[in-house]
Amino acid sequence: MKSAILAVVLAMPPQAILAEDVPTTVAHPRPVISEIVTADPARARRFPGVIEGENVATLGFLTGGRLASVPVEAGDQVMQGDTLATLDQVTLQQDLASARAALETVQAKATLAAQQFARAETLRARGVASDAMLDNARANRDAIAAKVKNARASLTRAEDAAQYSTLTAPTEGIVLSVLAEPGATVSAGSAVIKLAAPTGREAVIDVPEAFAALLPPDAVFSLRRDKNDTAATTARLSVIEPVAETSLGTRRLRLALDNPPKDYRIGSLVEASYATVSAPLMTLPRVAIAIAEGPNGPGVWRIEGADRRAHFIAVTLGNTIGDRVVIRDGIAVGDEIVTRGAHALTENQNVGDRLE
Repeated sequence: MKSAILAVVLAMPPQAILAEDVPTTVAHPRPVISEIVTADPARARRFPGVIEGENVATLGFLTGGRLASVPVEAGDQVMQGDTLATLDQVTLQQDLASARAALETVQAKATLAAQQFARAETLRARGVASDAMLDNARANRDAIAAKVKNARASLTRAEDAAQYSTLTAPTEGIVLSVLAEPGATVSAGSAVIKLAAPTGREAVIDVPEAFAALLPPDAVFSLRRDKNDTAATTARLSVIEPVAETSLGTRRLRLALDNPPKDYRIGSLVEASYATVSAPLMTLPRVAIAIAEGPNGPGVWRIEGADRRAHFIAVTLGNTIGDRVVIRDGIAVGDEIVTRGAHALTENQNVGDRLE
């Protein structure tokens, strides 16, 4: 019986035994990190802002003096020619009288100096006076003549100050702010009143620098007074101010209003949101961009199919914003793009199941 069992074992094919002892080689999926492409989330953000006048003028006196009165306040609507502020007339009249007296005094001295020079010139012709005496008389005459010119200029300034002691509105407008209080001493040209034209209005908002860099020149925004405001007002980007607020990392945008409602007064608070446009704005991390050999140029690895295979897709790149790049063409919202491990993939390579 033992010899029969041994014969059976020896008769078994050798490959059957090897199949149990030698492991089979299996190709494992390539682990990567991926991202689902979405439209830029900044479009859904809302930014607080305020309505301002498009045409704003800062007004001041043509001369200096002590501010006597400011009969207007912020928010007042004024007509052309209305008085906005006045300077102290008593002080101005005193300055004018002092300037006239100073001119009369120096003119009298100038007359005396001219007479003394004429006398010295006569004496020098007779040989009585020396050249030094004549030179001194001439210098004194010329010096006092210069003082006469200076006094006359001071009188002209005092007369202008008395004439321009009232600040009036150059046109119809709305007072935005009063920049000086009665009793303060103001110099010529210093800001006293800020006035805005009643017609031209714009919305001013602050947005992150990265968001501002993505905006097209004709960006459209929707404005609402509050969350319950059902009727939105359209506004278009007019200016992105060149100076950034470094401490906050924001840029100031000015939006021109299209036919704003009457309740959109200067100083009103609004909420602005980036209006939806036909083409979504898509961005990917810079590390997701791979450079293919040949004419394809830059591209990304897109995961496709139920078996999750990686395929190289050529893309058109836009601006670089921080660590992300705008993708203008080549992919669509909803695509799954490899963001880590993209430089080690090959065409049609399996990347395994997606883990959230």
